[in-house]
Amino acid sequence: MNEHKNIIVYLIPSKHLTYTENNIFIDNEVSLMPSLSNWEIKVSSNTIPELAKYSLENMIEKLKV
Repeated sequence: MNEHKNIIVYLIPSKHLTYTENNIFIDNEVSLMPSLSNWEIKVSSNTIPELAKYSLENMIEKLKV
């Protein structure tokens, strides 16, 4: 019962996490244990169109420049 699912790989430059103009990337700072701090990515039907620009397929062209 293997279902074929489309897998999308995203390539998000780290600098985009800090200055993005949307609320997709969330800095989850853990002040008591900074080594546990991380970035969260909101994934929903509303954010998929914005995340699509970071799909590997779309980022390949940017990497060639």
